[in-house]
Amino acid sequence: MGGCESCASRRKDVIMAELHEASSKGGLMELRHAIEAADSYGVDSASARQRYSELAKQERQSPERVQEMLRWGMSTQDGTILYSVIEEVRDIAPDHEALAAAVGKLQVLRDEVKQRLQRVARNRDERSLATVLDRARRMGIPPSDLAWAEQAL
Repeated sequence: MGGCESCASRRKDVIMAELHEASSKGGLMELRHAIEAADSYGVDSASARQRYSELAKQERQSPERVQEMLRWGMSTQDGTILYSVIEEVRDIAPDHEALAAAVGKLQVLRDEVKQRLQRVARNRDERSLATVLDRARRMGIPPSDLAWAEQAL
C-alpha cells in the first residue's frame, strides 16, 4: 500500500468512524460497504456484522415480504423449511391470506412423510426410520402422530 504510518493510522480512524456511523444510522448497503472497508484495513467489524445481521433479518421478516417468504417456502418442496417459514410468518403476520395455502402445502408434505414412515417401518429399516422420524419432528408433526414410529425403533 505504501505511505506513512501516520496516514495509515488516520485512514483506520476514518474507517472506524464510517463503520460506527453506518452501524448507527446507515442502511444495509451502506453498512455492508463500511464492513468491507473495515475488513480491508484490518479493523474489527464484529459489532457491525451483528448489526448487519439484525437489520437483514428485520428486512427479510417485514410484513411486506411475507408473500415472498411463503412463496419461496412452498417452492422448496421441503417440509422442514416450509414449517420454519410458516412459524416465522405466524409471528409477524398471523392473519396473512397466503398463510392458509402454505399450511395446506405443509400438510401435503407431512402426509407424504407419514406414508414414508410407514413404508420404512414395514421394511424394518431402522436407520431410515430414525432419519425420517427426525425429519417428521422438524416438520412440526405432533408427537402423538409419531409415537408408533418411535416404538418401532
